[in-house]
Amino acid sequence: MFGKLEASDLAKIKAYMAENEDEAIYLAYPVAQFEQGKLQGVLYGYISEQSLVGLFYFSNKRSLIMHYSDPVVLGNLNLLKAFKHHAPKYVKGEAKQMKGFYNIICRTVENVQESKSLLMIYRQQAMQTTATCAYAVATANTAETQQLIQDLKFFLRVEQYFGRNVKSIQDIQKSVENYLAENQFCLIHDGEKLIAQGLIEEETEQLGIIGGIYVEPAYRRRQIGRFISETLTKRLLDNGKRPHLFVLEKNAPAIALYHLIGYEDATAFSIFTIDY
Repeated sequence: MFGKLEASDLAKIKAYMAENEDEAIYLAYPVAQFEQGKLQGVLYGYISEQSLVGLFYFSNKRSLIMHYSDPVVLGNLNLLKAFKHHAPKYVKGEAKQMKGFYNIICRTVENVQESKSLLMIYRQQAMQTTATCAYAVATANTAETQQLIQDLKFFLRVEQYFGRNVKSIQDIQKSVENYLAENQFCLIHDGEKLIAQGLIEEETEQLGIIGGIYVEPAYRRRQIGRFISETLTKRLLDNGKRPHLFVLEKNAPAIALYHLIGYEDATAFSIFTIDY
């Protein structure tokens, strides 16, 4: 049976996440929001013989995050109906599962572009930071930091670098301020000019996902990216959380860097960008 999940289904959801921990990592934060009653979207599930065998989160920002443990889920007409109703622009999931999902949606959309990424996990209990940074670091939401983040051209370049649709100026400003307030941002600046960033994009009681690591071209090869990666990884470890990150499969230099500081390859993921 496929349908919307309610608070009474929380035990089933937690059991499913525990069983499919790494492969369903994208769903960890939405599930934490669901438990707190703060979910910004709708959570669907496929229940078979009293157990959850598929989990689908349609966010209010037109994205779908999915994972299923039984391919029978893909044959359910209600899943396709939910997809058509919510019309997500982006679909995220484990790469091998996304192939099956593509087969059921390909006739209902105009075009699908796929971006492949690799989930990497830091499995050690501590980190000995080795990289140093010759530039100033801003993490707290101070008056100085507030002045720095007025450099919206920097954040627009970050959005373009990662191939994301550029957000409105107000959305960028709000996102940066929220991450700073939660001590999830690491900004590097050279005087009054922002030159690099990294952040903890999502965080639950058990884990954190590091992302958005960007260094301006003129400042690369100076260990700034490594410094940011180690800083954010250590911050999660110090808070008793297991660090994760996603990196594009084609970004060999970044993968080599993460291996160097102790991350291990875990699971291949895909993101579909859909035109209707």
